[in-house]
Amino acid sequence: MSDDFPAAEPNSDGVSDAIQGEIELVPLHRVEDVTGEDRRNDLDSLPGVPGSDPVGLVDASTDASTQIANAIVDERFDLALDTFVVTAQRLVDDTVLFHYGIVTEVSGRFEGAEMATDTARLVAATLPGQRYRRAEVSWIRTHPERYLPPSSGAPLWIAEDIHRRRALFLDKMAEGEAIAIGLDMNDERVFMPYSFLNGDRGAHVSISGKSGVATKTSYALFLLYMLFETEQGIAARGGSAHDRAVVFSVKGSDLCVLDRPNNRFHVDDEVGAEAMAQWSTLVGEVNPGPFGNVAVYAPAEEAEPGTEPVPDISVRDRNDTHAYGWSPARFISAGLLEYVFDDLESGQLSFIEQVVRLQLLRWAWPLAGDESGAIVLADPDLQTGDPVPSTWESAGRHFRTKKRAGLAAGAGMVVRDLDDIVAFVADKVTEGTAGFDPSWCGAVSAATSQAFVRRLWKATPRLRRLVRAGLAEVDLARQLSVVDVHALHADGQRFVVAAVLDHVWSQHENSTAPGKTFVVLDELNKYAPRQGGSPIRHLLVDIAARGRSLGVILIGAQQNPSGVDRDITNNAALEVVGQIKASEAMELGFLPPAMRARAQIIAPGTMITNQPLLPAPVPIRFPYPPYATRVAEVASSASDAADAAAFLDRE
Repeated sequence: MSDDFPAAEPNSDGVSDAIQGEIELVPLHRVEDVTGEDRRNDLDSLPGVPGSDPVGLVDASTDASTQIANAIVDERFDLALDTFVVTAQRLVDDTVLFHYGIVTEVSGRFEGAEMATDTARLVAATLPGQRYRRAEVSWIRTHPERYLPPSSGAPLWIAEDIHRRRALFLDKMAEGEAIAIGLDMNDERVFMPYSFLNGDRGAHVSISGKSGVATKTSYALFLLYMLFETEQGIAARGGSAHDRAVVFSVKGSDLCVLDRPNNRFHVDDEVGAEAMAQWSTLVGEVNPGPFGNVAVYAPAEEAEPGTEPVPDISVRDRNDTHAYGWSPARFISAGLLEYVFDDLESGQLSFIEQVVRLQLLRWAWPLAGDESGAIVLADPDLQTGDPVPSTWESAGRHFRTKKRAGLAAGAGMVVRDLDDIVAFVADKVTEGTAGFDPSWCGAVSAATSQAFVRRLWKATPRLRRLVRAGLAEVDLARQLSVVDVHALHADGQRFVVAAVLDHVWSQHENSTAPGKTFVVLDELNKYAPRQGGSPIRHLLVDIAARGRSLGVILIGAQQNPSGVDRDITNNAALEVVGQIKASEAMELGFLPPAMRARAQIIAPGTMITNQPLLPAPVPIRFPYPPYATRVAEVASSASDAADAAAFLDRE
């Protein structure tokens, strides 16, 4: 021993007086001694400890970490997957620390069995053994926030009341901002703060899953219903009557009946009765109705320019449906030529498109005495009045402020439909034609001009019905607007989606939108592919990046998340996964391996949700809707029956 520390004689306890003088020794049983008093698990008199019977104990035979632990389940209880649980321990300062978690796996076996044939002997009690079940628990949070492992052997309870609120971080949400996003596997509500949907702290939703199985669009509609049709959602939105939602119906016209009640939503139907109970749990209302403030838009049927537009739809009364399209004046002034193409990429083709788009705007004049949106294309340098600017923004202001007087039909070429526009452009950019004008080509080669014209002619029959005089675009005047695009060619669908979103985006960029706009778009991988480029892809990426601050919220759905631009999916605050292909599961990096494997076999109607505030994926279910999502679900009203009876009487 060193001279600095003289030896001391041990006392009667076997501990030297010198050491006793330097430190205060605490008997082992003061901290934790399983052979004596287990003080860390002595929870008597500690505040907030659940008074109900525990459902298990933290497994002492395996490591319990700050991230995961196993628990031995009491045989009197059935602790199911996805259940929220809580455990507690006494700290050395006599305060209590709670651990909150979610059950991510449950297993069971006979302890004592070494071979498969031991099973029969254990069941017959000819071999000693003990049956047990073990639950794997992933920890979500601690309260207070202390990064310590749970205590081995500590009791485990199902999280209820204040403990469930903490497990779901409801205590971290502002008053009134909690939105129910579904029911957990025990039919208890799971919440998300509205501030992560409306752009205050986050925005956008990404929904992935197989087509027809994962119910992607159904879940997107459920979210809209919670936001717009329930007291909970209306309160979270601050009661705003100016918020809007637009849904693109891309797979049939079934979504065009959202304002009709569902014929299975009643107590005599097993599915409907279960749904009514679930809705009662979600929003406190047993019998909610369909969406209340809905406008349905369908593409106008092909007709002569200037004729009264007729919506192309068969699932509802045409008198209750709006026909949509774009007049030549709107097509040119909004620069929608950009969205006619999907394959220009960058380079010379993209350049000539920009030149032609600007020239059309500079040459466009109202047709005198016309109210249908027809225009006259005439050389601006030959017209009187204010000179037409040569930049897009300035030329657009010049057009919109009506500084251009109407021209008579003889002053230039009268344009009443898309064919007229394409014919005029082809004449201007093709060498050797009577109207060829190099200022329309931007000095590109003749071959590039010809390639551009070929693409125009190719697109014309696919878009012809959408651009003609007498048509009006989608205006989003109602709270929910359904835009039917299913009957259009894929090029037509892309054009409509891009044109509507461009209008919405422009309103929000110019601060003319009265509230927030929620956009539901399925088949996102078709509109914003990861590989390649297109104008609509760039628009959607811009919405995903800046929509949070401008009030445009994208609710996108896709079968193959690997095919969607990552700048879109990475900006989603709420990620939702239904049943998904094995080849796509690896794209879901936010899911732990076990949950990723589960997503491949998850039941239809069950979704796995991931949100910023809750640091663990949570499976949820959402109820069968009170609104019709397909024509076969539309309930007949009394007026429908009366109309049918009157018709039969006339026969």
